[in-house]
Amino acid sequence: MNIEDVVGTKVMVLFHSAKGLSKLGIDDPSKYCRVVGFDNIGLWVENPSYEETPIRDEEGVLIPPHQRVARRYIAQILIPWGNVRAIVAFPDREKAEPELESEEVRPIGTYL
Repeated sequence: MNIEDVVGTKVMVLFHSAKGLSKLGIDDPSKYCRVVGFDNIGLWVENPSYEETPIRDEEGVLIPPHQRVARRYIAQILIPWGNVRAIVAFPDREKAEPELESEEVRPIGTYL
C-alpha cells in the first residue's frame, strides 16, 4: 500500500504528540479521520465540523458575548509528518461505505 491509496478514505492516525494540535480538535494519541491529501510537509485531513465564534462583526465592532453565534465549516488540516507515528488504513472498506457508529470511531473535531 502507498500513501496515495488512502486519499479519500477514513484512516486511523496515531500521533507521536498531539501537542499544538488541540485547537484543531486533535487532543488524543489517535484519531479517525478522512485523508484529503498529502505533501512533503504532512498529511491533509478533513474536519467536517470545525467551529469558530466571531467576536467582532463585519465593521470590527465587538459583539456582546450573549449575541455571539458559533459558525461551522468544513476544514482541511495539515498534520506535520513529525506528529504522525503511524497511519492505519482499512483497504477492505469501501470508500463510499457509511460512517461507522462507535464511541471509538470519532472524526477529528467532533470530533477531527
